[in-house]
Amino acid sequence: MFFDDYPRFLLTSTTANDPRRLGIRYRGMFETNAHIFPGAKVLDIASHDGRWSFAASKLGAASVTGIEVRSEMVKHAEDNFAEYGVPHEAYRFINDDVFDVLKDREGNNLDVDVVLCLGFIYHTLRYQDLFAGVRALNPRYFLIDSAVILADRPFVRVKLEDTTKEAAGADHTFGAEGNMVTGQPSSSALELMLNAHGFTVVNKFDWPAFIDEHFPDEESVQSYYSGRRLTWLCEPSVESRLTDS
Repeated sequence: MFFDDYPRFLLTSTTANDPRRLGIRYRGMFETNAHIFPGAKVLDIASHDGRWSFAASKLGAASVTGIEVRSEMVKHAEDNFAEYGVPHEAYRFINDDVFDVLKDREGNNLDVDVVLCLGFIYHTLRYQDLFAGVRALNPRYFLIDSAVILADRPFVRVKLEDTTKEAAGADHTFGAEGNMVTGQPSSSALELMLNAHGFTVVNKFDWPAFIDEHFPDEESVQSYYSGRRLTWLCEPSVESRLTDS
């Protein structure tokens, strides 16, 4: 398992840090999409303690930039990268609100090839801002991993989230008194929104088949097996690429 060799990441966050689940997620999200990373400039949205930024770096990314609103997580990410010998010029972690950074992409020098959005979509309700902001970066690839609602139509369930928790979302604009309204879309709602903002889903990772083959009866990834969590690789649609050119 990938993180067996990098155990600091099991200590710098209590969020979803089961080592076996992390290792399985690495295989499904990163090994499957290893071709998108060599030489790429990667942006990691809500980069937490840098675990997935580091995975991209180890797969050959030329540079990684993480955006993380929690200062302690930025410090953990920087310490983790330094501990594991990643050259300082090959990584940067921005301690700020994701939406503020995306809004000022030029001021933040966001020149990227690959955008990671792993475990964030269900911690916001600002989908228009998120997908429009990512599309404006004109990446070659947009890798998404998200929990979703099981529904047969485009649907978003809203909830109130406690932003004081390490695992929760945070938003400088709409968070108030330690709370924030967030949403969880169905897979059809997610795909509709991606299409509307110029992205096409080019690979929907087949988690059930992968789990059946490699990790049968593994309880830690049952959300993937049941379809309540997904991993999609997206590219700009043909029409939006023509517009960009």
